[in-house]
Amino acid sequence: MSLDYNIYLEVAVIPVDVIICAYLVVKYTNMTRVNVAFKRFAFIVMIANIIDVLTAIVTSAHGLVPNPIHYLFNITDSVFASLSAFMFIYYVYAYSTMREVSHRLRNIMNGTLLAINLLLLLTNPITGWVFTYTDSGDYIHEFLFIPVAYGFPIMFFAIGSLYMFTHRERYRKTQLISMMLAIVVAGLFFLIQMLYFDDVLITLFMASIGVLVIFVSLETPDYLNLLKARADLTEAKEREAAAIAKEQLSREVMMALSKAVDAKDHYTNGHSERVAEYAKEIARRMGMDEKQQEEIYELGLLHDIGKIGIPEAIINKVGKLSEEEFDEIKKHTVIGWDILKTINEIPYLSTGAKWHHERFDGKGYPDGLAGTDIPVEARIICLADSYDAMTSKRSYSSPRSQDVVRDEIAKCSGTQFDPDIAKYLLDMIDEDKDYRLREAQ
Repeated sequence: MSLDYNIYLEVAVIPVDVIICAYLVVKYTNMTRVNVAFKRFAFIVMIANIIDVLTAIVTSAHGLVPNPIHYLFNITDSVFASLSAFMFIYYVYAYSTMREVSHRLRNIMNGTLLAINLLLLLTNPITGWVFTYTDSGDYIHEFLFIPVAYGFPIMFFAIGSLYMFTHRERYRKTQLISMMLAIVVAGLFFLIQMLYFDDVLITLFMASIGVLVIFVSLETPDYLNLLKARADLTEAKEREAAAIAKEQLSREVMMALSKAVDAKDHYTNGHSERVAEYAKEIARRMGMDEKQQEEIYELGLLHDIGKIGIPEAIINKVGKLSEEEFDEIKKHTVIGWDILKTINEIPYLSTGAKWHHERFDGKGYPDGLAGTDIPVEARIICLADSYDAMTSKRSYSSPRSQDVVRDEIAKCSGTQFDPDIAKYLLDMIDEDKDYRLREAQ
């Protein structure tokens, strides 16, 4: 049997698809939204490439294969070609921080286009509008072939490309350049194939090359970037590094960020982690479920993230702060809020950062909230933070005995602390006979 199509480009690139997808399965363990979208895109392109080659072989068989089999392969081939372009849109959109309304409108628009594309393909055996076969198995392009086989995939790539170009500030420069070049070259190849080389399989070959280009320029999900983000926090541009790190936020990143913040204070060692542990235990005793306890733990890790924007000279000053210095250090709550509030995937993080210095009697900062107007998670962090401050060595004080700390917690219940929450911390102190709840000596 002689082939009607030149399949060698796509056959040659299939091993590249397989290697990339195998790497994704083995190495992509700390998945961000961007990396999940890329993984799906790569797998769909690999499947589409394989199906395209098989379809070319089946189509070349003419009368040797029944027409229903021809239809099955060609419709499946066209579906996966469209899905490949469609998944490219969602890879590009994965960088988005759109509001929920915009997400819904985007999904409705693109979903409608894909549904129309699939409807035309799946009904083709009945309508014959896209392609048909003669009794001898010859493949005939009908009047909707070019719009359906080429138009929809090109349109999906165009939508993704337009979005990337109009929101280019969301992408790294090297990534943007390489991806835009890949898109332009792929578009030219699609056009050339459609006009002059209809018998050469180029489309999925170019899609596979595009996946390879993106893979090379993609921020991979290993911890090299996380370690770099942590190191960058000690540099002059700490806040910018935190903004990058939050895009890939995970427990490991949270831990790295909390340690970087604690490192600014020469007198603290693991403060944020201890606050997180104390707060989680309080939440457990309050009857919160495991998910809520984990959220409280994460709040504790990042409650002081705003201190990366406070000068070290103020944080580590020995002795009493001046009024101006105290006003400066109070800004860490709002800085933390500004850093964390845009993380759409974890919206609760910012509450602990902003309001953990509010007082139950309304005399705290930054907003002077009182009572239950203070979010419950912030009330918990306030207690855990104050306890650790009293039991740790600071630039302005030495650790206090646990009896003194207990008396202070009890005395401030109802004024600084929520009394209903403070009782759980008092129980923890009473059970801690060996005074383990403190900074390691």
